[in-house]
Amino acid sequence: MTHRQTFINYFFAQIVTENYVLLKFSDESISKLDQHTDLDILIDESNLKSILPAIKNDPSVLKIKQESKNTMTQLFIFFKDSSFLQIDFLFGFYRKTLEYLNKSEVMEHAVVNKDDIRVCANHHLLEHVFLFQHLNGAAIPEKYIQHFKKLPPEEYLRLIDYLNGKYKISCKSIECLGVFNEKSLEKIQANISLQRENSGLNRFRNVFKYWNDVFKSIRNKRGFTITFSGVDGAGKSTIIQEIKEILEDKFRRNVVVLRHRPSVLPILSAYKHGKEKAEKIAADTLPRTGKNKSKIASMVRFSYYYVDYILGQVYVKMKYHWRGYAVLYDRYYFDFIIDGKRSNIDLPGGIPKFFYRFVYKPPLNLFLYADPQTILKRKQELPSESIVELTKDYKNLFEDLSQNKSTDKRYISVENIDKEKTLKTIIGHYVEMI
Repeated sequence: MTHRQTFINYFFAQIVTENYVLLKFSDESISKLDQHTDLDILIDESNLKSILPAIKNDPSVLKIKQESKNTMTQLFIFFKDSSFLQIDFLFGFYRKTLEYLNKSEVMEHAVVNKDDIRVCANHHLLEHVFLFQHLNGAAIPEKYIQHFKKLPPEEYLRLIDYLNGKYKISCKSIECLGVFNEKSLEKIQANISLQRENSGLNRFRNVFKYWNDVFKSIRNKRGFTITFSGVDGAGKSTIIQEIKEILEDKFRRNVVVLRHRPSVLPILSAYKHGKEKAEKIAADTLPRTGKNKSKIASMVRFSYYYVDYILGQVYVKMKYHWRGYAVLYDRYYFDFIIDGKRSNIDLPGGIPKFFYRFVYKPPLNLFLYADPQTILKRKQELPSESIVELTKDYKNLFEDLSQNKSTDKRYISVENIDKEKTLKTIIGHYVEMI
């Protein structure tokens, strides 16, 4: 059993006397909860103070990141065995500026399931998922459809009649309710807008809460960049793909992978061959086979790509960081310092290293390496001597950059022989730094 699973059982045992409701829960048992599922818990904000210590004192918890808003408090819990859990403590039912469900009624009619956990009564469970999905322009997930179809016929029909009557719609089955419908959405929004929670002064209160939370989200949910460097065959592509899936599936982060540079400016050969043909030529050409020996031409090439980094760091920040994305760079600026030949640049490494001081410095930079025998088994593109030389130069560069005590940026060399060990090391650094 993972720390996450043990913690969930412990958590609900600790809050058994609290007035709360676990939302959108239709599983047979809390022990069968999917490993990627969040917990949405309806609670009074004043009661949250007595619950937080029980969470923070659990010995399996490695780190907790907390984000507080007007309408909810979110906890992102990282466990010592690398498992993860997100808990959203909701103070009401809000979709943008609309309060779409009465909190007091849901809490009053809550029932206790066989795990001694307070959950929604069936009519509020259906109403919540129906409203939540429709207001987000989506259909009801299949697991809820199947849950309601298993109910006794008389209760099943009663629930459908309940929604039809309250929201002035006409559906005869749960499948009908489950399909997103524009006309139904218009009726739902009109009905909700007329409710006391969304009229008069309450309307202005909801608008204020919504925009206040939007600005808090922008401030709190900053993006994060990780760079991956290494010689061809070091296993970057595999590790990047694995990290991407972990961040998306386990930590619920939006992820984008960038190749070498921001690419605000096209590859230089695109001016001659066009973008698509230039990219194909680049993909089909082995690395470090460029014939450029001119220092002037190399300086021009470097200056062009350097401008891309300067302009691109603003572009990446606005497009991805401000929207909370994790940005994974498959190679980064360090290639210009150590392996300029990859970009057909023949310059002393000290020149691009000097100009690195003006380039965006990601918080986590990883150099993946392995012995030449292992690398050549994976990809036979570089001779053994070049692998040894480049690995030594990269390690020295990362060691040198890590000596700067005035910055909190990390430059880590990771031996990539055991994939699981490599992933655990990277995720460990990620958790420590966010």
